[in-house]
Amino acid sequence: MTEQERRNLETAQRYIDLYNNDIERFVPECYTEDCAVHVMGAGVIEGPAQFLDVERRVLRAAPRRRMRLDRAHVCGDVVTIEVTLLNPDAGADWSLPFVAVLNMRDGRIALDRSYADWSRWPGL
Repeated sequence: MTEQERRNLETAQRYIDLYNNDIERFVPECYTEDCAVHVMGAGVIEGPAQFLDVERRVLRAAPRRRMRLDRAHVCGDVVTIEVTLLNPDAGADWSLPFVAVLNMRDGRIALDRSYADWSRWPGL
């Protein structure tokens, strides 16, 4: 693994940690100023301000939601993470798997293409 790949993998881990613990830091610390989040099959979120608004809405709908990293794959500037969203308020058995393909630039996410059953995602 190259130093660049190691740094990109660290960003993906920070993505998980901040999503779970500090949504106000999640977007500005993990994403570039010109980021785009492609919610595959549901639209595009342009820029950090719009993305943070969406994440705040999700947090209000599911304040105890957590993301569990199942697998991470890195190749150059692309990190693919397989993740499970857990929401204990929706029941102990509730879970939602998703995959995010994260294109990195200078150690932050410039393009996020996420795949999931968005009809089940809290707050969307």
